[in-house]
Amino acid sequence: MCKSLLTVPILANISQQYHSQSWIWFLDIDGTLLDIAPSPQSVHVPRILVQALTRLTQNPRHRVALVSGRSLQDIDQLFPINGLSKSGNHGAEYQWANESWLHDSSQRFLAVRPQILQRLLPLSSLFPGLYIEDKQYSISVHYRHVDHSQHPQLAEQLQQRLAFSRDLVIYPAKLCWEVRPQPGPTKKDAVTMLYRILSAGLPEPILPIIMGDDRTDEDAFGALEHGITVHIGQGTSRARFSLPSPQHVRELLAEISAHPELLLATDPGDGGTR
Repeated sequence: MCKSLLTVPILANISQQYHSQSWIWFLDIDGTLLDIAPSPQSVHVPRILVQALTRLTQNPRHRVALVSGRSLQDIDQLFPINGLSKSGNHGAEYQWANESWLHDSSQRFLAVRPQILQRLLPLSSLFPGLYIEDKQYSISVHYRHVDHSQHPQLAEQLQQRLAFSRDLVIYPAKLCWEVRPQPGPTKKDAVTMLYRILSAGLPEPILPIIMGDDRTDEDAFGALEHGITVHIGQGTSRARFSLPSPQHVRELLAEISAHPELLLATDPGDGGTR
């Protein structure tokens, strides 16, 4: 259960306790930065968010990584901001600076992807409102608009149709099932890898801040022992802090990006520990 709401004064206090000199933000997108929309294509990216992320990426003491279940192509279209690092498809694909990297499991998934789609696409006609999203290295089965009484039958059908391969896992998200390679990456792997890359050259101590809203983000919350973890919305979570909604996330980012001095420890040489 989340213990308390994260506010700018609380984050400033933690930063000053640790004598933090740099911050790395690991941010989920849907349900964290952006309000959940009727479909993945209909989300709205508020201007205040673009401005806040832009300011943070331009600040030499801050790094920003978007860690999402969306594909990198989707992330790039939503956030065409220089300086952002990104991980798409729950840790399957990465982009930072002028570099990119693809997890080994992605090629295995591509080999069975046509069979998966052949088995799953007919479900759309059996369950009105169902949306099958092909993200190349994973497939999302969105059932937000499927009648609630049909959810158990849909889950059973999904299990049956994917039983042909032991190399797949059905991962629960928010009113969605993610079909992913097994074994395969998670957002924990994404945060761990990007932290190693982005922390190079930053002034220490570095304080990572990890934000997310659903089951897939719980993996990310366990990536770094010294990270500040923040669950967005209602429900239980292993995260230490919470925020009620994406609007609160955007407001917090806007304030910190406009006044980064709020987080900076006044006496970095005092020898604080974590």
